[in-house]
Amino acid sequence: MSITSILISSIFTLVGPPNQDMWSFSATSSGSDFSWTAPSPINPNGDDYEMLYTITGATVMVSYIGIQFGPIDVMDMVTEDVIDTWRAAQGPAPVDFGWISVVFPVGQNPPSMSYDWLVEIDTKGNTTFQMENLYLGISEYDLGWPWGTVSVNLESGTITADLGIASVTPPCYADINNDTVVDVVDLLEIIGNWGYCHECMADINRDSLVDVTDLLELVGSWGSCP
Repeated sequence: MSITSILISSIFTLVGPPNQDMWSFSATSSGSDFSWTAPSPINPNGDDYEMLYTITGATVMVSYIGIQFGPIDVMDMVTEDVIDTWRAAQGPAPVDFGWISVVFPVGQNPPSMSYDWLVEIDTKGNTTFQMENLYLGISEYDLGWPWGTVSVNLESGTITADLGIASVTPPCYADINNDTVVDVVDLLEIIGNWGYCHECMADINRDSLVDVTDLLELVGSWGSCP
């Protein structure tokens, strides 16, 4: 081990894991479950945590009449609320940010692809991404000459993503207008933005939908909220 490596390791031991970090990774599957663990831990003793997961690329391998094609870029099939996913969770670890279901394209039944994913932090601060229940179906795709647009079978999918985790001071997400109090002004923001609302402050749990979940969060935080 080099002197530099020893020094970095010694500093890490003294100060402990950082309060935030970000990693990039790739997940490929043809139907089996997938698990990835971040290469470095974060502080497991935080009061609250925030997660930001951003898909940076999506490709599939497909087959038609027994011939495989790909990788084919399908980022245009991924909706904006799936590309960026923000979640919060109360610490200390172990914590998880809840299972999230992805289906695309939206409105197609059965879908071309669907899966469930989860991010969790264990008691040592290790962050893990899990993908389960992957479904690969059929999609219309233009294979070019001489086939044109045909129905192809999806054989495997690959997602590349950035995952950031941060330990934060106790937040007050229900204080939508940031005036340190949750009151009727914030309630009116909820009502005025009811329904689909990507990246708006009234979407307290950041699931791209202002609904009863956000309303209950606001009611539970009513009053002074530093």
